[in-house]
Amino acid sequence: MATAESYERYSATLRIFGKIEDMTVIGMRLGLEPTQIRRRGEPVEGTSERLELDFWEMTAPVARDRPLEDHFAWLKSRLLPRGFVLRDIKTALSVDLFCEYRSNHGRGGFGLPPEALQWLVELGIGLEVAVVFEPTP
Repeated sequence: MATAESYERYSATLRIFGKIEDMTVIGMRLGLEPTQIRRRGEPVEGTSERLELDFWEMTAPVARDRPLEDHFAWLKSRLLPRGFVLRDIKTALSVDLFCEYRSNHGRGGFGLPPEALQWLVELGIGLEVAVVFEPTP
């Protein structure tokens, strides 16, 4: 039986969440299009739970096999110039950067240099990380 090739996959998503009455306002204020909009009451994927908040999300359109730093760089290039708008949005809603690291092996993980994170500090945006291990059969 052939052994599956090991992989690591990454993604990074700006999330703006809370009770959002008009999702179009966020996109208009930021001058950006969301990748996904999720509404309160919708099912949470893979569970029997329902969303308690509304989510406006923009995921970096970077290949998942590229390092997480590349995903951060794409988001930084769009968000840093709009920092004043994000800071204002943060007065009424929650804002964070949600990252995902997936692999089919239990070795290692990921790292980020300080300069990849500095812009989050400048904007006052927190970082959430999900680590998913997908064992191969």
